[in-house]
Amino acid sequence: MLAPVYLLRGSTDNPFPHQRKGIGKIHSYNDSSTVLSALQRIFITGASGCVGHYVLNHLISQPLIMARRPRLNPAPDGGVAVQLPETLSQHRIEPPYHLYILVRDRRKLRWSQPQQAALESSGGKLTLIEGDLDQIAAHGEILQQMDALIHLAAAWGDAETAHRINVTRTLELLQLLNPERCRKILYFSTASLLDPDNHPLPVAGRAGTAYIRSKYEMLMRRQELPLQDRLITLYPTLLFGGSSQHPHSHITAGLADVVRWLSLVRFLRLDASFHFIHAEDIAQIVAHLLLHPIPQSDLVLGNPALTFDQCVEQMCHFYGKRIFFRLPISIPWVNSIAFLWRVRLSEWDQYCLHHRHFTYQTVNAETFGLSSHFPTIDTLLTAYAWDPQGQTRSPRATHNRAKRSIRS
Repeated sequence: MLAPVYLLRGSTDNPFPHQRKGIGKIHSYNDSSTVLSALQRIFITGASGCVGHYVLNHLISQPLIMARRPRLNPAPDGGVAVQLPETLSQHRIEPPYHLYILVRDRRKLRWSQPQQAALESSGGKLTLIEGDLDQIAAHGEILQQMDALIHLAAAWGDAETAHRINVTRTLELLQLLNPERCRKILYFSTASLLDPDNHPLPVAGRAGTAYIRSKYEMLMRRQELPLQDRLITLYPTLLFGGSSQHPHSHITAGLADVVRWLSLVRFLRLDASFHFIHAEDIAQIVAHLLLHPIPQSDLVLGNPALTFDQCVEQMCHFYGKRIFFRLPISIPWVNSIAFLWRVRLSEWDQYCLHHRHFTYQTVNAETFGLSSHFPTIDTLLTAYAWDPQGQTRSPRATHNRAKRSIRS
């Protein structure tokens, strides 16, 4: 049995019915070689970061993939209609990937010898290129031979650095790709620059942080790219991730502080909501997008929206804490605290304070028929196992300990 047809050309139907039209558009690039194994040589930036490690490890360790092998049929307008079967089947990537990894310091890469052996045994290759985006022009000859690009590298520093790396060097990188060879570009941005309908948010480009402003400008300038019809922009929401083999994201590193203050936070109520996604699920999605055509060029990555109150309730349930009452946090109350502590709220701070529902039209691993590893708060807490003092324990021990001894 076949799932609904995805049209690469000649259709304006949204294949994800729960996602309203925003900045997304239907790809016009009509080439069946974007499917499965054609993307042999892949250039990756930002592999030493949290998401980059998960993506790299996923591609290294997955010579055999579980996928819905698409059936390609001619479309009425001369394009290609893609039908995805309902059931998963196992396929080997032929030929295997040759991954080209641009890193500033190879010592920051946390991979194991078994992963390297798995890649080599499948016939795949991995080439490390030490350098950064400021010298990207020096790698122009290599980039001309790439079938795909995964661009994760970004700068969060001062305004000048953020603009130089996230705009100027990114445009330079994308313009070095060969239009006759490169088939797919996966570029990572941030959901913070979008409104609830996935449209660009002008205040983000005007008053956001240096990082957000630079990403907004890059969004506005991507029409300058000769390969924009092969560009898929990914907008992660709140990002979790990290392990002994993967660097922790900033939010994951701060989870211990949230748990430490849970005894107080449980008595507060806040009218706010958000999405989150784990880097392991992002890696699954990236691998899927490399192997399959996708009719949208903009994807916001996140699990279903969760309110602040729901998040607190789920954390309290996990740790066995009871909620007796809840006091609402109001905007005047926040402004008063800021005044007393002499904290000056920026225009972006004020916007976020008055628009507390950071919700979008999202996709996640399950959208593509994949299994999500971290769909709930409970799965995150079980994996990272923070106890109320902010220390890590084994997941089972932490959960059982919380149930027995943190009744209050």
